[in-house]
Amino acid sequence: MLVIAMLLGKLNPVSLAWVLGYNFAALRTIRSEDWSAAARPLEYQAHSASRWGNSRSRRCLDFATAAITLLALLPAMAICALLVRLSSPGPILFRQHRMGRNGRGFTFYKFRSMTLDTAPDTPSHTVEGDCRITFFGAFLRRYKLDELPQFWNVLKGDMSLVGPRPKLPKHEALLMPFRPGITGEATLLFRNEEQMLAHVPRHQVDAFYEEFFKPVKAELDVAYMRDATLRSDLRLLWMTATKCLSRSTDSAMELVEIMARSMPKTLMADAVRSPRKTPIGQPTHVNPDPAPVVAD
Repeated sequence: MLVIAMLLGKLNPVSLAWVLGYNFAALRTIRSEDWSAAARPLEYQAHSASRWGNSRSRRCLDFATAAITLLALLPAMAICALLVRLSSPGPILFRQHRMGRNGRGFTFYKFRSMTLDTAPDTPSHTVEGDCRITFFGAFLRRYKLDELPQFWNVLKGDMSLVGPRPKLPKHEALLMPFRPGITGEATLLFRNEEQMLAHVPRHQVDAFYEEFFKPVKAELDVAYMRDATLRSDLRLLWMTATKCLSRSTDSAMELVEIMARSMPKTLMADAVRSPRKTPIGQPTHVNPDPAPVVAD
């Protein structure tokens, strides 16, 4: 129904934000068994990784590609580091403890793209237009240049080129039997995540992410790693390179299409048909459980 409305031009990004905000209570409470099952891939199993996913050949490919990329992009990374340093006070690199393969922790690196000041009521998930993002940081995030230091993580063996994004320790319920990656199936699908979340009412961003984005990402990542091959990895790497040079401007449509494709039709229909109890533009307030801080 949302997709049809968008195609007919009757649902613009503003009204989409109202639909998501107002009916978010319905999205949380009208869960079907199929939707609940979407969260199950979070429970990684030992057999979730394909033979290629943990092979020595894949590790050699990761090492060689990371080494060549770091050498080739070293001048560009030096310029980025200098501009980060000049754009705002603080360190050049953002460092954070993340969980890797089989529960092994490691230090995760990115170019810092945000200021060090954080307001108490700021959502833990970043949205487009966040006042904490620096001018140069917005450029880095748009073209994913802030992720370049992670090739060092790949070189060290903490990460792979392709795989689920590395999680904070508090987010990783069970051990992950494969290395996290720089890019992946979910990373590409949600490449405009900050723009998508900008259509969600600010006070519901964290809850919306935990209830919807997180299970969908886990399902995509586990399904990919279960069947990963050299060919599929090369395909994702090529798609990542091309997507970094281009950016879809219709993030509202992307969000609606992801919701329509990933959620049960009955859940989507019930959420849209839920009765209005507040005036348009005044979304029903939901008090979600506090979400863990996510800085990636």
